Amino acid sequence: MLRSPGRIRGTVKRIIWGSQIVATVCVLFLALTLSGCGSDTTGSKLPRYSTPSSKPLPEEYRVLAKHLGMSLKSDPDQFQKNRETSEIMAELQSALLDLREIKSNDKEIMYISDQAQEAGTVIFERLDNLNSLPKPPDEGTLFVGSFVDGFFGNFAGGYYRGLEAEAKQNALIAELQPLFAALDRADAAQKLLPKIAEKYSATLSDSTGIIVVDFNESWGDSGPDDWLVLRNLGETLEDCTILVELTGANGDVRKNVHFLKTWPESASMWGRYQAGEKILGRTVDKTTVTYVKELKVTIYSPQFATRIDYTYKGAEKDKDVAYLCEKLTFQGEYQPYVAGVIWDTQRGARFTMNGVSYLPKCRVNLTFRKEDQAKVWYWDYDLWTKGETKKCYTPAEGLGFDPDRIDFEVSFPHTNYKHKETLKVDQGSNRLVKIQE
Repeated sequence: MLRSPGRIRGTVKRIIWGSQIVATVCVLFLALTLSGCGSDTTGSKLPRYSTPSSKPLPEEYRVLAKHLGMSLKSDPDQFQKNRETSEIMAELQSALLDLREIKSNDKEIMYISDQAQEAGTVIFERLDNLNSLPKPPDEGTLFVGSFVDGFFGNFAGGYYRGLEAEAKQNALIAELQPLFAALDRADAAQKLLPKIAEKYSATLSDSTGIIVVDFNESWGDSGPDDWLVLRNLGETLEDCTILVELTGANGDVRKNVHFLKTWPESASMWGRYQAGEKILGRTVDKTTVTYVKELKVTIYSPQFATRIDYTYKGAEKDKDVAYLCEKLTFQGEYQPYVAGVIWDTQRGARFTMNGVSYLPKCRVNLTFRKEDQAKVWYWDYDLWTKGETKKCYTPAEGLGFDPDRIDFEVSFPHTNYKHKETLKVDQGSNRLVKIQE
């Protein structure tokens, strides 16, 4: 949604016909913003000071970057906005008009501008066509909503296959395929912005005491999105092009480009990154990677430039998971051996989880102890919801004694954080009572 004083970025959520296809369609370039505090986890070998650029930043680059770059916001709640379809289309048109006015002696600026215009035109046309498709009887209306700032910034979509007529499905697919291709083209154009910004930027320098980076990966009930937070502890910066490169645990890389016209002193900026959705057999609106391992943040501006290497996997992620598990509680009960008519109930324990709405994939390790005897088993769970009781029973003849205490441990993939408790078995009620350390 090319928008004038803003970024060309937008999100158009389209829910098409209840039980049929729900497709969320992202419009053009309007972006994410990040605000926050964090820490640079890697020492810098860059010079202490930047040498300001001797070449003025072309005004046409500002127009291009405002529309094509992903935005950053001073409050994460600003990403939650709903707009009417007419408003979204108007902003897209306005952004296209701005781009068509760009005239520059810089061939790279003109090339990117042409790419953005062509992609934006296709996106506008396809969205208009999608909004005009006939609706099935009694299924409500086709609409485009949930406009959220961000290039693929809350594309939040998916589609449901149902009772919809094949002809109408085909009509929808015929519009979505070129729309997705145009979105890819716009995304590719966005990634070229840092190449231009570097030409008009100050030289790279050390960020210590000036820029702080923090990252929070989606985990458990924290929400579906990853968040980047950048804080400027130095002077007010102008015309900042920010390249964020995320690397996942499997080596996959995603590059996001942001633009800030003005970054005030002491201001934190937030950016939202999303895992994307499967639509028509492909993933759309993906601006992050799976299990973020590290980030590289490069900032270009005429007065200051820097590059920050930030390691997330390890201490930073462990700290985030520990914070999210602060209110985590468990109620446990020991299950003694009970002989049955058809089958026996084996020794083990039951645990009910509370404190958070749910836990993601986890492993429960139990060590049953009595005097110098100890037996260990583990159980894997894909999901553990609040109030749910998990039964951790040992195999037949596996545990040959009634324990007087149990070491209880819950661990999670891709983090070293573990929730640990030592529990005493109350011999009268079989309740498991936490032994205070």
